[in-house]
Amino acid sequence: MPRVIAITSGKGGIGKSNFVLNVGISLAMMDSSVQLLDADLGLSNLDVLLGIRPHRTLEDVVLGRAALNEIIIRTEYKIDLIPGSSGTQAMADLSGEKIGRLIKDVQGASKDADFLLVDTASGVSAAVISFLMAVPEVIVGVSPEPTSLTDAYALIKILNKNGYHGRISMFSSMVKNSAAGHALYQKISSASQRFLATQVEFLGSVYFDEKLSRSVSAQVPAIVRFPTSDIARCYRVIALTLLGQAHVQMDYEKFWSRLITMIMKKARPKPSREESLPVAAGPDSMEKTLLDMLDEQRRTRMLLERLLMKVDQVLPR
Repeated sequence: MPRVIAITSGKGGIGKSNFVLNVGISLAMMDSSVQLLDADLGLSNLDVLLGIRPHRTLEDVVLGRAALNEIIIRTEYKIDLIPGSSGTQAMADLSGEKIGRLIKDVQGASKDADFLLVDTASGVSAAVISFLMAVPEVIVGVSPEPTSLTDAYALIKILNKNGYHGRISMFSSMVKNSAAGHALYQKISSASQRFLATQVEFLGSVYFDEKLSRSVSAQVPAIVRFPTSDIARCYRVIALTLLGQAHVQMDYEKFWSRLITMIMKKARPKPSREESLPVAAGPDSMEKTLLDMLDEQRRTRMLLERLLMKVDQVLPR
């Protein structure tokens, strides 16, 4: 059975789908059997990045027009793609029963793969969190933008508050160099350890590189179009890091059953303090909650600022 890894982000626009595609191809080049599942059901785009126009998609499976093994695309890059359905409202609003059948099919079709990389939707919606809670490994992409950093921390915190016990890793995206990427990781890692007692592993950095936009325009993965570029080396290093990680053991029967049950029941994760305030709380308790939130944000910001100052001090000028 494969290593099931979900790739997500607190906000969109950080290169998540390109990460899934290029790291997947890198793993395949290293003799791993890789499948990509486009689970951003309303806005799938892995097929667009590959320059592929699928004749059948997940929508056809859900509507009973095709079996899952009939829609899997064997690409020229030695990876298999399970295409989503881009922009179809019926797919974005799938019933729990249909999602359950879909996931059962995925389980059977992916049993011989080494890796199943799942490209999820961005954000912290109930559907995304429910999906991530059932996956043994989650990779969070973070860019230098302040909103990306705070949203990534919020995502990790929500997983933590809901009792997530799997592996959480992150990659720094669109950074200038490895030092900048590691500094970004230190902000997330230190805050997660101090305030959440949660370990976040570092996979590496994906540099900002204009060759990525050129490869997207050409619909050819950067790892293939520009194999000697800085960004291609970044993807290969991350693939090697993934190969060096220990396989997270899991009960696949329990995993798929739990995931189907959660989605069918439309389970909503418990809100963290950043998300909502107690509706029935009186003025005193609401004021205390607000003060606690402000105090935590202040302490987090001060910690991150001190960490960044220390990193700047040790970096070569």
